[in-house]
Amino acid sequence: MESKGKEQKEPLEQKKSLPGSINEAKTPSEKRRSTLIFACSGLSNTGKLTMQAASTLAFRRPDLYRAAAALKGTFAVEDALSEGFKILALNGCTDRCATKKLDEAGIQAEVYLTVTELGIEKTRPSDVKPEYIEKIVRAIKEA
Repeated sequence: MESKGKEQKEPLEQKKSLPGSINEAKTPSEKRRSTLIFACSGLSNTGKLTMQAASTLAFRRPDLYRAAAALKGTFAVEDALSEGFKILALNGCTDRCATKKLDEAGIQAEVYLTVTELGIEKTRPSDVKPEYIEKIVRAIKEA
C-alpha cells in the first residue's frame, strides 16, 4: 500500500481506477451508506452463523459495517438509524428472530436476508464452518 505523500501527480483525466476500487472517486450522492447488520444470534448453527458473519464484516470493513445481536435489543439499531445507516436484518432461519425484534420495536430494515435461503441447512449448533460464514458475507455484500 502506497503512502499518500508518495502518490504520483497525474492529471485527473489520466488517473484510472477500477470500478469499486478504493481509489474510485465518488460524488456524495454515490457514496455507499454504512450498514448495520442486525443478526439473529440464535442457538442453532444458522443463528450462530449470522453473528459470526456480521462480526467478520464489521472487523474487515469497520467503515462500512457494524454488527448488532438481536438478543441484545434494538438500541444499536436506533442509534444506527439516527446516524443514517442502512439496516440489514440477518435471520438464521424461517423463525425470523431478527425481523421479529425489529417488528416489536416498530422498525423496518431496508434489507432482509435468511441464512437457510442461502442453501445452508439448520442443524446442530456445532455445524459452523468457515465456508458458510464466507457465503453469508458474500450475500450481505451483494444485498
